[in-house]
Amino acid sequence: MPQFASSSIFKLTGIIFILCICAHVTVLGQSPDSAQTKYLAEMKTTGSAFSGPFQKNFVQNYALPEKAFLAKMDSARATFLTVLAHYQKELKPDFAKQQEQVINYYIDKLVIDYPNNYNICTGKAFPYESDITRRLKHYLPDFNNPALINNPAFRDYAKAFFSFQLVYELKKPAYIGIDNRALHAILNVIPRFVTNAKCRAFWQYDYLYNHINTNGIKNIEKIYSHFITTCPDTAYISRIKGLYTTDHKGRQGHIIRTYKTAGPYKLDMHIFLPDSGIKGKKKQVMVYFHAGNWQSGKPDQFFGACKADARKGWVACAVEYRLHDRQGSLPFEAVKDARSAIRWLRQHAVEFNIDTSKIVASGYAAGGHLALTCAMANKYNEQTDNLHYSPAPNLIMVTSGIYDLTDINTAWIRKDLKNKDEVKDITPNYLVKAGMPHILIIHGTADGYASYTSAKFFESQMVKVKNQLSFHSFKGAGHFLWLEPKYSTNAEQDQQAFLKKNGY
Repeated sequence: MPQFASSSIFKLTGIIFILCICAHVTVLGQSPDSAQTKYLAEMKTTGSAFSGPFQKNFVQNYALPEKAFLAKMDSARATFLTVLAHYQKELKPDFAKQQEQVINYYIDKLVIDYPNNYNICTGKAFPYESDITRRLKHYLPDFNNPALINNPAFRDYAKAFFSFQLVYELKKPAYIGIDNRALHAILNVIPRFVTNAKCRAFWQYDYLYNHINTNGIKNIEKIYSHFITTCPDTAYISRIKGLYTTDHKGRQGHIIRTYKTAGPYKLDMHIFLPDSGIKGKKKQVMVYFHAGNWQSGKPDQFFGACKADARKGWVACAVEYRLHDRQGSLPFEAVKDARSAIRWLRQHAVEFNIDTSKIVASGYAAGGHLALTCAMANKYNEQTDNLHYSPAPNLIMVTSGIYDLTDINTAWIRKDLKNKDEVKDITPNYLVKAGMPHILIIHGTADGYASYTSAKFFESQMVKVKNQLSFHSFKGAGHFLWLEPKYSTNAEQDQQAFLKKNGY
């Protein structure tokens, strides 16, 4: 996920706190002595005892009234500080002082996360001015302390603080219709709180780097040029240039076509033609929809796969679709875009010598959801689409797909909807029908975002109406199984076998 104001709930892991604690041993350049070792061991136990139940009861905690939540956080802070106080006389003074900082940043990061998570968990708006925002103003000087740039706990707190500010910044009418709106907004927010030149350069670099890495370089030319000409740090400039150049090169050597104009946004189809050319036998097509929780991501994620497919004689396509961070959209718009993309390929079948009976849609996570909704979400069509052409692929391959948009992990989508049930119209588990294309599902049993249970429920509903579905479970795999070699190799083999079985 990007560093911008993620509207999805970020669940804690049991080791975040101890990782922050241990990181400061490295930052200080120290090897833990016996006192530090004992302290870190007890802090790890204390941290796990807090974060485990906190995560398990995440929704209940962030649905608490503000005063009750603050009391809970202050109680946790006191517990951690008591452990530190027990060892303080044995610890080196600089280390003990920084540990106190870590504890306070850690707890107050959870506090500054409260307004947005309260809104998501309860559906109720939270006021900009509150006890929480007032009590955290004492950290404002820290944003202009260059010594804290390399402090992991402070950076985590600062990102949470910026995300909170970004939620309110993006409500301004000025960002309507602007591409890369979250990047524009955060670059407007940063100077309000960061006046020190070194600190400001760091945060501008950090957000720009992560935007390019996550969302790509499309329509950021002015932001990029301004950063290159104004940033005082040559190391930051070099890294941004390197990343930008890599992304720019990746966009060369293939066809880029606008498949749809949606308001002010021109959406691209990245088309990789077979190395042998498109003449002769009609070509089968692979269409990729990238991951990113409908909030972020870029078609570039699949450029490598597209090149590999093209070498095998496919026409391979990576689709750009509207995103929350870039265009302020919800998954409803992304569904329309995905369906438009398949229709566009059918309309241009002659141009690219496409076999319209062999169009495969593939996607990870939110991209898998979009591949499914091309064949399922029939209520959602762009007004400019030619409905004569079918948006349904002939085969669908889904990895770590999202089948339920009514759970807590997708509550950010529903929080501002007048009709919360509207998401059911783009939720695969509510749209199963007979006559679906053959589907391959690859899902990890330990997926913490798109639950394995919801994927198995989808399978059961498909079987009931006698649809063809191949379900491949990966024991112990989490949500991002495609990034783990021990799973991704087998997953790719499963996909190739699935395609071969279906005559591709």
